[in-house]
Amino acid sequence: MPRWVVRELLESDLEGVVRLVESVRNEADSAPIDVLELVTQLRSPFPAIVAAAGDGIVGFAAVQLSGERAWINTLAIAQEWRHLGVGSDLVAHLETRLLHQGIRRISALVGPGQVGESALKNRGFRSTEGLVLWEKDEPLRPSDVSVLDRWGGELLQPAEWTSVAGMRAEKAIIEGRIVDPLLDRELANDFKLRVPTAVTFFGPPGTGKTTFARALAAKLAWPFVELLPSKLASGEGGLQAEIHRAFAELFALEHIVIFLDEFDEIASSRTARPETQGVVNELLRAIPALRSRPGRLLVCATNHVSGLDPAVLRPGRFDLMIPIGPPDREARESMLSLLSNFDDAELTELVDRTEGFTPADIGLVSQRASYLAFRRARESGDRRPITVIEVLRSIDETRPSIDAPSLQQFQAESLRWSRL
Repeated sequence: MPRWVVRELLESDLEGVVRLVESVRNEADSAPIDVLELVTQLRSPFPAIVAAAGDGIVGFAAVQLSGERAWINTLAIAQEWRHLGVGSDLVAHLETRLLHQGIRRISALVGPGQVGESALKNRGFRSTEGLVLWEKDEPLRPSDVSVLDRWGGELLQPAEWTSVAGMRAEKAIIEGRIVDPLLDRELANDFKLRVPTAVTFFGPPGTGKTTFARALAAKLAWPFVELLPSKLASGEGGLQAEIHRAFAELFALEHIVIFLDEFDEIASSRTARPETQGVVNELLRAIPALRSRPGRLLVCATNHVSGLDPAVLRPGRFDLMIPIGPPDREARESMLSLLSNFDDAELTELVDRTEGFTPADIGLVSQRASYLAFRRARESGDRRPITVIEVLRSIDETRPSIDAPSLQQFQAESLRWSRL
């Protein structure tokens, strides 16, 4: 089945939309739809989008606006395209458009079992008990959207958290020590548990620190902004001034996860690199400001935690220091099992052969194996899925990013600097 594309409604889509709505409106699992009202609505300025696959329209969603509120009054999905993610995709695109129009609350009347119920659940809508009213308050105020756009921020999908394969220990720490206290601040305060405002992920390159930061923001359902020191340094005022400006604007949002990658590049020891003193001081001033503004979280990532300035490493500055190492057996098995339908013996061999591989290494193995299978199909017409032989050959051609000395250094740093 071809993939669909969600886009704005075009004049040429009108016939296809009406045909789609006609085909679903009399089904028992479809919310009532008035076709005459629909035709009028299609020619109105209110937002309307379609999911198109090939030459056909397989999904349609439209809203009406009222102040800072929007009503999803039509949500139609072709029967053979249901439960594939079309509805969730339509609602997600509507949310993005409505945010930029200053909408903070989105509502829909969809009954139990009707088309669209799963999509609303997947997108975080809540139902009103005893009724069929579904609502969602968006995490951004209208004034926040321009700030988020300016710094390249985004609202991530919940799947970013669930897609992190394996790594149960790391996920349990992040969920238990960061996510839960942030989402249940009142209970944390009752037990005098300090709710984290600044955390550091450290570990060798390619181990998934950025992935975990994004997954954390997705789990919180907070906007995510990644700040790259190399990009900030090219700003008009230089690195220190750009960090100050970024923090000043982003801290003003109601909720935000700020991810500062390459942390060792800007917060290295001031003794070894005196030129970083102003930047380190700026960061140290920012952390108390964070503590006074609930709903904001700073996540920093570094490959070399031992090279950070001692003032940054001191307890009381960063609440948590979390090591992120190479994926464990379970994680590698999850990643490798996505390549093909291997039997247990084949998968065990692949997991054994990728000891010490990072997610980035396994991603490279995946692309190399995919290319070998692609070339096989092109040259011989053999369209079998990727074989274990092709994956093993790709593993042999891939050098692990983490050598033995680097792994030993990470293990030593974990013992010394972990703060969980």
